[in-house]
Amino acid sequence: MLSWSDMPRPIVCLAPMDGITDSAYRRIVRELAPGVILFSEFTSADGFLRSEKLRRRLDYRPEEHPYFVQLFGNTPDTFAEAARALAQAGVAGIDINMGCPAKKIVASQHGSGLMKDVNLACRIVSAVARACGLEVSVKTRLGWRDSQDLVPFTRALQDAGASLITIHGRTYAQAFGGAADWTPIHGLKDALRVPVLGNGDVADHADGLARMGPLDGFMIGRAAIGNPWVFRTHAAGLPSLAERMAVVRRHYQYTRESKSPRHALIEFRKHLAGYLRGFADARAVRRHVMTLEDEGAFLALLDRIAAETPPLARAS
Repeated sequence: MLSWSDMPRPIVCLAPMDGITDSAYRRIVRELAPGVILFSEFTSADGFLRSEKLRRRLDYRPEEHPYFVQLFGNTPDTFAEAARALAQAGVAGIDINMGCPAKKIVASQHGSGLMKDVNLACRIVSAVARACGLEVSVKTRLGWRDSQDLVPFTRALQDAGASLITIHGRTYAQAFGGAADWTPIHGLKDALRVPVLGNGDVADHADGLARMGPLDGFMIGRAAIGNPWVFRTHAAGLPSLAERMAVVRRHYQYTRESKSPRHALIEFRKHLAGYLRGFADARAVRRHVMTLEDEGAFLALLDRIAAETPPLARAS
């Protein structure tokens, strides 16, 4: 069984993101950064058990290993049942979300809502650990309104069976506002036996190294959307438009393997802002792509961008 404790340092991860870290994007990151640990999209444990569509979206390919699935919910038995099924599917581990600040998630005592019920949070971790025999990690935040309970909360999770803790450097109250504070995360490292990762505002691999201090590694989230090059271990800026468009084509082809042209185009829109960063006509192109429903027109547009000709300034 894969062990977090035995992994080379730093542990560098693609953070789990709903609608972003699907199999197509995970494969792209794996190709460009073979050492990065991949996480699934943020997925409901209950939904996974009830919905064939949600089960399919957690499918993965052998080249994505080591691959971890992130689940959210609030029922230990449901988590345990989902974890058993995922263990049989061959995933490397289960990550439990205790950090999502979305109001509808927290109102159901999922995500960050679990920070307010330590007993329930620990029962979930324990149930998953007993059920699947895999690595069980938790991704959470500094706290509800401050970080005063961070150490006792994460120690309780550790004692319940968590083998790795990732902390996003903001409280629930901050959501994604303000700057991430890594100082309490650094202090947490001495209080736990298990590896600790930091998350929040990491721009690229070099920035992660600069932020991690005594930690065991870091996750990159929003900065990786449409920019799989953030995981490169050397700072070289974005590659040429031609190279970027070659990756976009491959990413889109992977997306098309499981979706119709129309749904693939819609799904792909969220990645384009990152892929087009630094391109003179990026804003106009993004607006144009939002209206495209023809796959041929989209692929032709990529060819024009790759040739570094202004695709909309001089062509309709």
